[in-house]
Amino acid sequence: AIHAVIDASTVMVVFSATVVHRFSPFQIALMIGSYDFLAFAGQALIGFGVDKLRLYKSTILLGIALTALSVVLMLSHPFTAMVVAALGNALFHVGAGAISLNTTPGRATDPGIFVAPGALGLGLGLWLGKSGNTLLWPFLLALALSFVIAVKSSLPVMEFSSKPKLPSIRGAKAVLLLLLVSVGIRAFVGFAGTYESPKIPMISFGLAFAAFAGKALGGILSDQLGWIRTSVGALLISAPFIAFGGSNGSIVMVGMFFFQMTMPVTLTAVHALMPARPGLAFGLCSLSLIVGSFVSFYDPWVIYYTSYTLLGLILLSALSILVALNGLKEGIPMKFAMATN
Repeated sequence: AIHAVIDASTVMVVFSATVVHRFSPFQIALMIGSYDFLAFAGQALIGFGVDKLRLYKSTILLGIALTALSVVLMLSHPFTAMVVAALGNALFHVGAGAISLNTTPGRATDPGIFVAPGALGLGLGLWLGKSGNTLLWPFLLALALSFVIAVKSSLPVMEFSSKPKLPSIRGAKAVLLLLLVSVGIRAFVGFAGTYESPKIPMISFGLAFAAFAGKALGGILSDQLGWIRTSVGALLISAPFIAFGGSNGSIVMVGMFFFQMTMPVTLTAVHALMPARPGLAFGLCSLSLIVGSFVSFYDPWVIYYTSYTLLGLILLSALSILVALNGLKEGIPMKFAMATN
């Protein structure tokens, strides 16, 4: 729930600032691009540092506090508010993401439940932000409540080795790369696949809910049915809906629901490769997300948003996950290996 509040608040700050302060198209692009880069690419660096210090709860609290500060600064100092919002978002994601990976290590359910509400927060933040929202007290109240809840929450038991490293499995770096490629493809297709959908609130919120439901149920079903069977199967089911859905928002929503089901598995699988570095594992996945998203920001790429391009990318993602998860079975703890069937 706090994840939804953080994403709604930070996205609202960035987009509302561009409307309220009447930014030029160049300033808007600079504002949004800078926010995305700092908030997502910054998570890898923050994750590396937080794992060293092992201050996950403090990182969460600092993230919530900075997010609240960004809301306060939005009307008077928009660019400063953007930077503060990006840092707050990144800090919260790394700290809370690392904890979600350790509540039930080796299981994709909890990371999926943690990440899923972010889609709802993103949808709400975009809607309010693009309308130039200046009603700030509800966000500050929600963030204050979030801070209190976070203070009173206890951490799960987190195991650390003295010298964390990739497990001695054949091609561990290749497995990691394949997983991150799949994450990057998910970011690109998530934008390109909805490009033709009508830009109306009903469709936008429908897509946000589809992403929320897919991520939440993806982890649960993967742990019950097996990571490979669920992830590869979900991608194959999603392919025709996304690739050939075109401007039919309802069809694309169905595709996005299945497409997003892979998220908890890729995140937990990356963590399986670096169990003593949960913050870095979460950060690397976020870095891959922004790499895939930045490709979609380049307007001339629109000509490549064809049915067969989308179909090929989804199939490539399925192949990447299939090869990676099969490679992951070797040399990892049984608690991870049991889930990858």
